[in-house]
Amino acid sequence: MKKFFVFMIAIMFLTDAYSDCVATNRVYTSCNSGYYLSNGDCFECPKPGTESIGGTSGITGCFIPAGVSGEDESGPFTYTADCYYVN
Repeated sequence: MKKFFVFMIAIMFLTDAYSDCVATNRVYTSCNSGYYLSNGDCFECPKPGTESIGGTSGITGCFIPAGVSGEDESGPFTYTADCYYVN
């Protein structure tokens, strides 16, 4: 039993997929913050400053948090509320 736990811990630290997602039978069921789940795979939320709500599915779980600043051709701006992505 002790060897099984050591083996499982080693797998968690040595696999790249675990750093981004939580896997069950190689099909991802949830993703870590900053990633969204789509068709059983994890994808990084678009930048700048985007995050995701843990366990969300689809890009609509990604958002730009309030307080993030940027600049475009019209000048500087700051998001005053969380800005969620839409399909």
